[in-house]
Amino acid sequence: MTIENSCPNGEAPLVSEAPREYELRFLDPARVRFFEHAGHTRMTLLEDRSWVKVTVMRAQPLTDPSRYYGVLDGAGKDIGMIRDPGHLDAESRRVVEAQLEERYFTPRVLRVLSVKEEYGAVYWRFDTDRGEKEVVARNLRDSLQELGASRVFLTDVDGNRYDIPDLNALDPRSLSIILRHL
Repeated sequence: MTIENSCPNGEAPLVSEAPREYELRFLDPARVRFFEHAGHTRMTLLEDRSWVKVTVMRAQPLTDPSRYYGVLDGAGKDIGMIRDPGHLDAESRRVVEAQLEERYFTPRVLRVLSVKEEYGAVYWRFDTDRGEKEVVARNLRDSLQELGASRVFLTDVDGNRYDIPDLNALDPRSLSIILRHL
């Protein structure tokens, strides 16, 4: 894309390229290598350059978590996007998946054991796919996020998220507890 500017004195217009920072760069998974070193994720773009610290994030963490990974450098600036991370080499996939698992740690709620409201705080106790959890949320309006007709996310005071993928799939007692507090 070019930008043309007219010169007031009738000279030929100036032509310049659009700023590169606004272009979305897709990274070829065959040329990308991720490594873990000293607690940081590093990335090398073969035959180009390396970054000593990168962050990988899902572009669509809820609706399409297995595609479109954004890669940021240590300063939080975009490096590029990987359309299909499934085409990364096995070691790179392992490194990226470990980082994403830590970033997007979201236990799935299997059963709600109890809910108690006290002085504006909500105390939840439930079974998850990661074991029994007791969490505190500020209030229901700020801590519950509805994602569709029956999917709900609960965020606790520490920012941890818990997924209830389908309210209708919960046992009757769990559903009754939740509906009383929604």
